[in-house]
Amino acid sequence: IDTARLMRQGGEAFTLLIISAAFIAGAVGGSLLGSGELSAAEGVLPGDGSVYGSDSYFSLLFSCAKYHLIVLLFSTSLAGVLLIPATLAFRGFALSCTAAFVASAYPEQGIALVLVVLGLPALLTVPSLFIVAYGGELFSARLVSHYVRRPLPPRYRRGEDRALAVAVMLLAAAAIECFAVPPLVRLLI
Repeated sequence: IDTARLMRQGGEAFTLLIISAAFIAGAVGGSLLGSGELSAAEGVLPGDGSVYGSDSYFSLLFSCAKYHLIVLLFSTSLAGVLLIPATLAFRGFALSCTAAFVASAYPEQGIALVLVVLGLPALLTVPSLFIVAYGGELFSARLVSHYVRRPLPPRYRRGEDRALAVAVMLLAAAAIECFAVPPLVRLLI
């Protein structure tokens, strides 16, 4: 039996469980507390007739990638072990809080708006965030292990092309937000 492989798989499963639980807890909290003030984190339907506060592709790309960049920053620190799950919890909170607000603000077409405005981009941004958070959490855990002089967890070596996949998903999500979502929203409202 390859004990190093079993330990690695157990640690990787635990890491995935932690970040998933954080995201789900944030999403549950956001759906319960959905309000206009709290939904500003996602910046959708600002009230000036546009879907997003800015309509340029690069600003939407940054909007899609902001949580990813925060996670990458946190993954380079010892505190990243705690801050990365907190970031995912906040992302889940902001996403569901915004969804609850939009659904309540537009009673007749709210669900369709949520699916178009938040759901379409989230199909790409949330899985890519989990990919980044997973690798970042494992990297930060290795930093902590090295700092406290304990045996280092095995390296996460699978999927070296995951950074390219995340980049493609973020570029596609920004394109969806820029070119597909506004016309669909105009059809709904």
